[in-house]
Amino acid sequence: MARTTYADRLTAIINNPAVSAGDRNFANSLLSYYVKRKSLTSGRARCVRELEQRYSPEAVAERAARTAPLTARLQTLTSRVTEGSWAGGFVESLTEQLASGRNLSQRQLEILEKIEGEHSDEAISAAAAWNNNFSDDMRERLTVAARYYRREGYFTNLVDRALTPDGQPTAFIPTEKQYRKITENKYAQKVLTAHYDAPKYAPGSMVQLRPSSGYLARSKAGAKPCVVISTSEPIVSACKGAKVYRILPIGASEMITIEERHIKKARGV
Repeated sequence: MARTTYADRLTAIINNPAVSAGDRNFANSLLSYYVKRKSLTSGRARCVRELEQRYSPEAVAERAARTAPLTARLQTLTSRVTEGSWAGGFVESLTEQLASGRNLSQRQLEILEKIEGEHSDEAISAAAAWNNNFSDDMRERLTVAARYYRREGYFTNLVDRALTPDGQPTAFIPTEKQYRKITENKYAQKVLTAHYDAPKYAPGSMVQLRPSSGYLARSKAGAKPCVVISTSEPIVSACKGAKVYRILPIGASEMITIEERHIKKARGV
């Protein structure tokens, strides 16, 4: 009868369907070491024995019985979470941890319960209703806030899903929590107020720069009167008077982009 080698024992572990992905990778590394060196160190040999004990039929059966309720919860949740999401990866990690015989920590159980609540029948129904009721006005508010935060460098993951690289809105619908987080904070509220406020100076009006307009704008227009071309540029500041205009100095060919707070009605026009 042929002698059973470590290669045979490790191959059996690797082929055991009950073995977790992490332990399977570990067994593969041990097998590679054995094939190269033709032997194992005492520490590595002990790891082989521990893996064999952990995944013996008796240990697998005992573990399955003990963790059955939790395993069932994880299986149910796996079918509900979005593939590739953080929640999906967390549930997958817990499933592998249980399979390898390691208990879940209290903190892990708390996070699991939270994810279950976010993926309950009620939560799924509420999310579907939210998506169905996501209006054009809500899309506009999301777009305005996202353009502001792209410039500021916050909410980057959410902004990149809400806007194309050139700043146009996508078909992405955020969750209600995401939407409120990006549109209802105090900075976004100021930006949205500036966006929806009626312009103080309508297109075609004559304006001139205030001293606060800055060197670059004043170098282009100086004290010349300027005609308002548009008032619908993306808002870049969370402050009063932040509506953005495009104005053209009289006699110039290059327009200036400037905030309302930096212009005033042209004198004598």
